[in-house]
Amino acid sequence: MNFIPTAKRLAILGTQAHALVAASIAEQNGYEVCFFDDNFPQQKHFGAWPIRGNQQAVEAFGYNYDAIFVSLENGQERQAALQKIKALGYNVVSLISPSAKVSEYAKIGVGSLIVAKVYVGYGTKIGDGCIINVGTNIDFECTVNDYVTIAQGVNVAPRVTIGQYSSICIGANIIEEVTVGDSVIAGAGAVLLNSIPSDVTVVGCPARIVKKR
Repeated sequence: MNFIPTAKRLAILGTQAHALVAASIAEQNGYEVCFFDDNFPQQKHFGAWPIRGNQQAVEAFGYNYDAIFVSLENGQERQAALQKIKALGYNVVSLISPSAKVSEYAKIGVGSLIVAKVYVGYGTKIGDGCIINVGTNIDFECTVNDYVTIAQGVNVAPRVTIGQYSSICIGANIIEEVTVGDSVIAGAGAVLLNSIPSDVTVVGCPARIVKKR
């Protein structure tokens, strides 16, 4: 009889922030998946996968799993949960779609999600807890800081820096060597030709500030 190894067990904390996509990618990478979410016990399944307990339960029972992934929408909440899980000594992983093209010279932080048909170029650094969506291209020697969310079809030219907690919406384009500050929201289809300060929302082509926080 041939020995069939048991699949690695992955617990996903939360059912937000592309959690179903994360679960699907985890399965493609050989994980057996379940969720922990505060909708439990009223909700016991999410998509094709079981919910085993609330979010606090994963802190107590995380040792039963080979790896944990945090799927919370808000960047600050994602950071707090990820840091707590790491502090407990559990293995927090990033999930990368098999169809993504990530340079062997790029660096991916802990707890990030890189989905299908993403390109990450030479020397680019993706921080902790980032979400990089379908069809996004991040060219060489860029820095995407912690807890950034980049939506579908975004193009990031070489040597761009994106500050932590920023959200780059669908179809935006960022020109070479632009620096985007912390907690910036770049609207759908925005074209960032110049550097953007922190704590603002920008829209349009060229991108202009429409809101300061």
